[in-house]
Amino acid sequence: MTYRIGIDIGGTKISFVLLKGVRVVKKRKIFTPKTKKEIIKKLEGNIENFFFNIPKREISGIGIGVPGPLNIQTNTILNPPNLISLRNCPLARIIERRSGIKTEMDNDVNCFTLAEAILGAGRGKRVVFGVTLGTGVGGGIVINKRIYQGAFGGAGEVGHTIINFDGPRCNCGNYGCLEEYCSERFIKRRTGLTPQELRKRAREGDKKAIEVFQELGKFLGIGLANVVNILSPEIIIIGGGISRAGNLIFRSARKTMRDYILSPTAKKNVKIKKARLGDFSGAIGAALLIK
Repeated sequence: MTYRIGIDIGGTKISFVLLKGVRVVKKRKIFTPKTKKEIIKKLEGNIENFFFNIPKREISGIGIGVPGPLNIQTNTILNPPNLISLRNCPLARIIERRSGIKTEMDNDVNCFTLAEAILGAGRGKRVVFGVTLGTGVGGGIVINKRIYQGAFGGAGEVGHTIINFDGPRCNCGNYGCLEEYCSERFIKRRTGLTPQELRKRAREGDKKAIEVFQELGKFLGIGLANVVNILSPEIIIIGGGISRAGNLIFRSARKTMRDYILSPTAKKNVKIKKARLGDFSGAIGAALLIK
């Protein structure tokens, strides 16, 4: 049985996994460097050192999940709002040339959604929508265990749907994006705290902290209602660091979402579930890009 390497590049951390079949046999996490040169150097070093005991002939490929949007024709990262050092970077081609191993690349939340659809909370479902809440808000679509990228490669970008055109300016340049109401920036703007600090206060019964999470959940529910009205998925899977708040967010998100869904059948049947595969789900999904 051959191995697959999965890499998930986020705004603050890079995750690595080694899959044997669909089983994780090795994993690692590092901080994301600031520059493109440093990121590529870290990727090369970890591919070489972390997997040094696996013969190259037994590695069927490397999958990389990166912040979107991407040009799927040229396999190039375009203009990721939260990782601008990789703007216009053909990262997969660079890594394939330097490692000598076949390399595939896709949007990081597409990879997260693929992993959850095949191995996690969406297992057995035909139409799966994935959302990650963290530095930004990402979205991905998997239909029949295949990533749906759309005609131009940007499908699923729920974080940059606009829910208030008079709202705060987003990193993408637009105003009032969902990301400005469901990410770390929202929590920082409302409280001056990190999500971890706010979660701790909420668990201790702080009413203000609980209200902020409920407010975030309400905004999330509006965004997810839009997703259901357009895509009609069977299940929406939520991951990312902020999702650790669990029902502090999910209760208000579910209620608000159902208030705004048009179809009575979708309103009754669509599920919201927390991701099952943990912090390495994006890297696992990246490895699953290699067939």
